[in-house]
Amino acid sequence: MNNPIRFDDSLPQLVATLKAVYSGDLAAEEHIVVRDFEGRLSVILRVREADLTVDVLERLNSAVTEELGPYARPEDPVRTWDTSGISRILEEATTAPVLQIDSVRFRFLDRRIVGADWMMAPVLGPEAIPRIAFISIKGGVGRSTALSIAAMHLAQAGLRVLTVDLDLEAPGLGATLLKPDELPTYGVVDWLVENGLSGTGGTFRADCIGKSSLLDGISVVPAFGSQTRAHPADALAKIARASLEDIRDGVSFPLHAQLHEMLKSFEATGDYDVVLIDGRAGLHETTAAPVLGLGAKLLLFGINEPQTFQGYAFLLAHIRERIPGGAKWEENAWFVQAKADPWDAEIAQERFNALWGREEGSPSEPERLGPDDLDLIWADNDDSAPSPKDPVSLLRILNDERYRSFNPVENRVQLDEKLVRSTFGDLLEWFDQQMELGK
Repeated sequence: MNNPIRFDDSLPQLVATLKAVYSGDLAAEEHIVVRDFEGRLSVILRVREADLTVDVLERLNSAVTEELGPYARPEDPVRTWDTSGISRILEEATTAPVLQIDSVRFRFLDRRIVGADWMMAPVLGPEAIPRIAFISIKGGVGRSTALSIAAMHLAQAGLRVLTVDLDLEAPGLGATLLKPDELPTYGVVDWLVENGLSGTGGTFRADCIGKSSLLDGISVVPAFGSQTRAHPADALAKIARASLEDIRDGVSFPLHAQLHEMLKSFEATGDYDVVLIDGRAGLHETTAAPVLGLGAKLLLFGINEPQTFQGYAFLLAHIRERIPGGAKWEENAWFVQAKADPWDAEIAQERFNALWGREEGSPSEPERLGPDDLDLIWADNDDSAPSPKDPVSLLRILNDERYRSFNPVENRVQLDEKLVRSTFGDLLEWFDQQMELGK
């Protein structure tokens, strides 16, 4: 092996090696490829061991080991369908996405220690109480400000709004919507720590919710409560444990399931008409829950700059190509251009169109991920995505210096209706439509 194999080359190289050594028709069956926690690959061929001579199986294992080097499973990277001890893998593969490389189809099991929530099929809802998540690739795009404005708009319309801060490492909603003496005792981080230990009953739940004096009808579950502010040295220790899986009666309970359980508990009180979720910036594990696992409608925030389109290209390619049901996920997502200038409306629209895949071959289209010859075929007869209308729906929030430092607790002028409407008009109209306000 003259040149070392890298991560992006490993899957195509595995297929190329199998085709070079195996004389049968690999394209005639659907196989299974497993990528382990470290990135090493193995394949389970849909052939019986009796149909392969010992010599052929040994040559396949030897060739894969030689060509993939450290990216090959150390022991028997090539196995057959009736190999003992693989029944669990066969069962797991029934719900895995189907990839196709060079005409060879295979179910792809991608093992992860961190980021496992990114492999789940999207929860498409709808939930009994609407959930709307605010997501961004980068911080500093006004995502939390927009959520706060939306919460006040909905509360003014008479809705009871619960806002939840899932940006655990850079929390903001508590300080934005609550005065210091309104901060509840606990927050989301405390819930995630305590739910697997001392429990989260009704009293604890009530101690996670703060009532905002900015406007009647707004409740806040901050990332941290007053207890952590009183013991700040414990904050990082809590964060380190908050995103871990719980183990309950020997069964793992991933982060997205814990957050879904938490929201269900708040919603079960009957005190809320809508839930607004502030997600973590970036593509961290904690972002996967609001993006895929909570049945929320998604507002994808970004500025008209290369980092936005590169980051969302990564996200969209993963969802479309690596998880079942990815095409249907798109029906619940909208782009929001933050800090938009009046002069860039046309070019921004073109770039978001290209990102969403509306205009093939657009010069502003971000590069697709993965090898050129990797195509996706949806598993389980997943319907192909309908041809979307052009252009993509794009909500614009104007670049307004008056919202550069957003602190409505001290500066009520930032809540002036005319001022808010002039800057956030697109977003507020979208909420009116989604919540059927004014009808």
